[in-house]
Amino acid sequence: MQLERPVWRRFTPKFYDRAIAWVRAGGHAVIVHSPTRLEMLLTPHPTGEPSEQALWAVLSLEQQQTRRIKDGPAKGLHRAMARPHSRYAVLDWCDRDSFFDAPVRTIDLECLECGACCHDSNVILYDDDIERIRAKKPQFTTSAYIKRSRDGKVRLRFIGKGPCQHLKKDLKCRIYELRPFNCSVFPMASEACLAARESTLGLRDGAPSS
Repeated sequence: MQLERPVWRRFTPKFYDRAIAWVRAGGHAVIVHSPTRLEMLLTPHPTGEPSEQALWAVLSLEQQQTRRIKDGPAKGLHRAMARPHSRYAVLDWCDRDSFFDAPVRTIDLECLECGACCHDSNVILYDDDIERIRAKKPQFTTSAYIKRSRDGKVRLRFIGKGPCQHLKKDLKCRIYELRPFNCSVFPMASEACLAARESTLGLRDGAPSS
């Protein structure tokens, strides 16, 4: 399946206008104000909210919010400041994407032939998820497959840092039709997706062919 994703590009404050143009064309921009102060300009959805790719990029940095810019040349775009623990990841995205000339990149992904996101993940189960699985495959709602954490949330139980117990050797999910909501909405080609592919499969999008 061919999908489009924003390309990250690094700018200095001197070229802020170019950064704005890059984002308006569909990319994401990082303005390096100093080694410890990185400003991210992110693409908006037509509704004015951050785009799905922008939102998941911020979430993958363990940050929660972006702020919509209300005036000036960047009006309508979304802004987030990279926290200290996040700045190396953000700059790495720019390095990874430096091979692409356009603000948007087309990438080929086949979700059901990958399984990268099914390794060492934090999958929260909602009541509807548990009831749906219990109705069809009650054995998968036992403590062998799910756990309740100290925060009161119920999660899929992974064995160590390995794959989900429902991921078969052919990389197909044995409860795919009943899969948790958080699995079904995980966006392909997002930063979280690309990070999982790199850490699990050793596939780094943007790396030149050897």
